[in-house]
Amino acid sequence: MSVTIDPAILERAGDFNLDEIVIRTITDESVDFKAVFTEINLYESIYSNAVTGNIVIRDSKNFIQRYSIGGQETIAFNIYTPGAEGTDQIDLKSFPARIYKVSDKVATLEREQVYTLHFTSKESIVNTRNRFSSALTGTTSDMAVKLLTSSNFIGTKKDVFVENSVGIHKIVFPYMRPFNAITMLAKRSESSVYNTPGFLFYETHRGYNFRSYESLTHDQKVPRPEKMLFTDMPYARKAGNPAMRDIEFDMSTIKEFRIVKTTDVMADTASGMLNSTLYTHDIHTKTWTKTEYNYLNNFYNRLHIDQNEFKTDYNSSFGALYSQTPENEQGLLTSDYPRSKIMVSPRATALHSQSATDPRTYDNRSNVWVQNALSNKLSTNAIQMEMTIHGNTYLAAGDVIRVNLTSNEPHNAGDERIYDEYFSGRWLITHCRHVVNPREHETVLMCVKDTYFNSLPTGSTPIDAS
Repeated sequence: MSVTIDPAILERAGDFNLDEIVIRTITDESVDFKAVFTEINLYESIYSNAVTGNIVIRDSKNFIQRYSIGGQETIAFNIYTPGAEGTDQIDLKSFPARIYKVSDKVATLEREQVYTLHFTSKESIVNTRNRFSSALTGTTSDMAVKLLTSSNFIGTKKDVFVENSVGIHKIVFPYMRPFNAITMLAKRSESSVYNTPGFLFYETHRGYNFRSYESLTHDQKVPRPEKMLFTDMPYARKAGNPAMRDIEFDMSTIKEFRIVKTTDVMADTASGMLNSTLYTHDIHTKTWTKTEYNYLNNFYNRLHIDQNEFKTDYNSSFGALYSQTPENEQGLLTSDYPRSKIMVSPRATALHSQSATDPRTYDNRSNVWVQNALSNKLSTNAIQMEMTIHGNTYLAAGDVIRVNLTSNEPHNAGDERIYDEYFSGRWLITHCRHVVNPREHETVLMCVKDTYFNSLPTGSTPIDAS
């Protein structure tokens, strides 16, 4: 649901609540480090299996020696934007993190030192210590839940958000770490609701996720509401009272942003985003199949980030990352070159069947998901933007936000084009970094989009016309 900022609770943008930072030592002492911290960094990403972070300590009382701090401690705190409740708080008290390393220890003044404590979720430590060797049977979603929640594997007590997958698999895991096994399962998962193959396995401060890209932006094919609206428009004081602060406006104003990546036709061609050929060998029937993938032909077979309730004309209101202007005199489009990426994959249609009458389908369907999953991941990350905003614990990796970027051109009264026609719209947060110091809280977001807000025009003259 969309976030509502309460100005009566939040006095100024960047405010935060942090009552204590408790480190439990190897001798079971609990010490509050709040008075000596200078910065906390907390990282989460839809491409990371664990929430990680670090805390910079300015120590004039030699805590590091007095309490034998060396990387075997736990750390607990709760940071949140005033007014945030439940999972909108970054709660490391209910599930304390593990400190695993001390670095950058420097003497700054006489009898004072600065050092950094690095921490991660407890489950990440459990994963590093454990390997298992066994065969699991079932859907990839069922296997992921078992690996996460069973005490024989990770044994997490955190919330786990799992999207149902299709197909029965029997997979042998040869002395693999649980997180590596779940990541492998994610790559070959197919949603029971959406057309996009390939899942994500990641952790945020809300819990663990095993789900498809489309489930992040849509709920049962209905667009998820944007968490917040952000704009880069300059601050405008309320008329008649220039001293009045509009906290909601401050919280929705982008402090700084940059488009760090856009489409690259050479890289997108060579990587398999635009086109590819897959040769699949069925190790059960000893047969080969050839499958060609075309990005533009498959564009409307999946839901996109910018498909939302305000866009009723799906086919014309926003469009693909590449135009349908022909590349040459033969009329070939930019995604009509399947030999630019060639892949080979094994397929097992019935290798693990228990008997001739076994009703379960064990087909790993690599002829379906390999090319689609590769192109979908690459196209989702084709356009990337980094933006810094006032600290906001309502947001997490995997959330959808709306960003209105002003068009870089002179504006006159009555102009219809105020916002950027291509880079405005809905964005998916892939990385979220919270930076907290004793004075303020900032949030740095890395966001992606897989379409342009408005369709690219189509030309009739081939690009390579002589």
